[in-house]
Amino acid sequence: MFGGTIPPAERRTKGPQGPREAALSHDCQDGGFPLLLARHYKERATGALEVGAGGVRKKVFLQDGRVVFAGSTDRNDRLGEMLIRRGILSVPDFYAASNSVTPGKRFGTVLVERGLITPEQLVWSVKEQVKDIVFSLFSLPDGDCAFIQGEDAGEEMITLNLRTPELLRLGVLKMDHTVRPLQAFRETSRAVVLAVPEEEVLDAFDLGQSERALILALLTPKPVADVFREGGRSQFALLKFLWVLLLLDMIRLEPEGQSPDGASVDVPELDVTLEDLADLG
Repeated sequence: MFGGTIPPAERRTKGPQGPREAALSHDCQDGGFPLLLARHYKERATGALEVGAGGVRKKVFLQDGRVVFAGSTDRNDRLGEMLIRRGILSVPDFYAASNSVTPGKRFGTVLVERGLITPEQLVWSVKEQVKDIVFSLFSLPDGDCAFIQGEDAGEEMITLNLRTPELLRLGVLKMDHTVRPLQAFRETSRAVVLAVPEEEVLDAFDLGQSERALILALLTPKPVADVFREGGRSQFALLKFLWVLLLLDMIRLEPEGQSPDGASVDVPELDVTLEDLADLG
């Protein structure tokens, strides 16, 4: 089936393989997947993030940190099923195309040959399919992850070169979990500031006016509490966007006790005795 299927284990890397990490050794529940995806993006890693949950296996393939493909053993993640959900493919056409699939011919190719979609629509469809698979991993109620260094999808892979930061932003926005983002910004008196040039942030995401205004506001340090008071948007959406920026090291939290202008706040030592305090009364 075109796209979305995980290739057999024997079809792994074309190049040298690094050591495989302990299989499914990382906790992915309650927002853990975004942390792992951000980590391997920052490391410019090449390989596959493998996720196991409820008897289903999904993989997100990275090339130099960029998401290039995704696969899943869940039938709901297949291309045809996704096109039906989007209202692009009718049920009769789905069955007719499925019956025309032969070894070596992908489902998407059949759709194009039958005139059901154009080649351009096929590329768009596969990108949407990959996004759906990736987004499904952001809100796992339970799951484990592992990164397999150097693995690719073999013959199944269609390199899409999707922007990992934008996938992270959109995936986190779809999350209902609040625990990890709230923990990251629990010290509301600390100042937060942009840690990279603003152009890098603007190039990484497709941002609206309010997000762009936030980036400009963070060119100078600002207390976390003030950022939320002046956010001018949904607190939950703002919290999640800030969390994505923090995961990608695009913003940083200043050390406790450092003023918003970047200077350390020194508390003077006072030589005060109990007698002095009594005199104040």
